[in-house]
Amino acid sequence: MLSDDQRKRYEVWALAVIPRAVAYARSVVADPSRADDLVQECLYRLLRRADDYDLERDGVKLLFTAITNLCINQSSREKALISLDSTTDPEEGPAPIADPSALRPDQIAQHRETEEVVRNAIQQLPPLQRAAVELRALGMSKEEIATALGVSATNAGVLVFRGRKALAILLAPLLGNPPGKSV
Repeated sequence: MLSDDQRKRYEVWALAVIPRAVAYARSVVADPSRADDLVQECLYRLLRRADDYDLERDGVKLLFTAITNLCINQSSREKALISLDSTTDPEEGPAPIADPSALRPDQIAQHRETEEVVRNAIQQLPPLQRAAVELRALGMSKEEIATALGVSATNAGVLVFRGRKALAILLAPLLGNPPGKSV
């Protein structure tokens, strides 16, 4: 049984970690509601075993490892179904920008198109590369990425490098660079 002090500490920890965890899961899984469910499931499992871990010290690594494993397991098991008859967009659209009123309509359209191209490029990466690039973008070190993905630190660096290189090639037309050149 948890004391009131422990409950409060775990609540503060969870509230601080959840936004990053959801952002990461949404980048790995295309469906935002599914990503939210995955984070909730992983957080629930982790908090059920809170007595076994030092969440304030190791919780972020454990949570990101669990999210990574669950996302990769589910994405490798499921086949994506695409309906040609669908009249609605399954995604809610790009994330809102900070102050859309400060931008002209053409700038807003360009921003949305850029977000879509980048999102599609990231989704084309293999799951481990996509996870490594996303974790690096969230500020994690090579060692933390290795722990989260269950690979060596060297392999984590290779995954980040290859993922970035693939993104540079995929985004070359957007960036105005010839394909194959490093960014």
